[in-house]
Amino acid sequence: MSITVDYRLFSYKIVVMSKVGVGIITCDRPDMYNICIESIDKSWYDELVVVDDGKKDHPNHNRDGIYIQTTGGEGVGKAKNAALKHLMGEDCDYIILIEDDMKFTGNLFKEYIDAYEQTGIHHFMFAYHGPANKAGVSYGKPVPRKVVDYGDIKIALNQHCVGAVTFYTKESLEDVGLYDEGYTNAFEHVDHSYMLAKNNYSTPYWWWADIANSLDFVQEQKCSEDSSAIRPRSDWQSNIQDAFGFFKGKHGVSPVQVPDTPVEEVVKTLKTIYNARS
Repeated sequence: MSITVDYRLFSYKIVVMSKVGVGIITCDRPDMYNICIESIDKSWYDELVVVDDGKKDHPNHNRDGIYIQTTGGEGVGKAKNAALKHLMGEDCDYIILIEDDMKFTGNLFKEYIDAYEQTGIHHFMFAYHGPANKAGVSYGKPVPRKVVDYGDIKIALNQHCVGAVTFYTKESLEDVGLYDEGYTNAFEHVDHSYMLAKNNYSTPYWWWADIANSLDFVQEQKCSEDSSAIRPRSDWQSNIQDAFGFFKGKHGVSPVQVPDTPVEEVVKTLKTIYNARS
């Protein structure tokens, strides 16, 4: 018996699954690191890498991912680049870098991916780590410069660039590149975000993008300047001065002298980014 199949009766839909990569950067703060990683649900990502830029006697706490130990004290830029290189090598479509003093209460990763798909913005940052972009009692109230309503999602545009949690698409990193390792523990993330902004992968300088309700998904752990892995270092102030000079040599102005963009031009940029969505 022969059977004839009419293939016109069938339709096929190819679903391309995106790969989410997470990189945690830690340095001599094992208690904070443990809280951070335990707050991240395994179902939220496909690839995990931990980069430890601290002492080598710390145990490997990476429960199901790759653990990279630097030579110690190489700096946040090099540590983040190590994470980015690994995750890009694993062909991750979306990458989230996290510093170890954060604690998650929900799947911020999915929220940033949804925000990218709806807005075309390739780079988001959690804006409310530390007092920057906040006001009120104990700096507890977010004060974005503008909130843009896309319908299903609202994007908050904030004045200050904050690097504790950052989201990237693979496309933007392949085009713009990684962190400039000419910086040492000062302004690496500002420079990198500025490069993304210059190439229309992100919002303009002084108008950094976050989802408006990011505090529903992530919080900073209670800490002080004493728990910082950078500020207690004897070279912190000199690193800042060197970074100012390096940034000015690269961009023509220091990080605090970059001209502001009028709100009308910001809106035009958002429309350009939105219309460029693939």
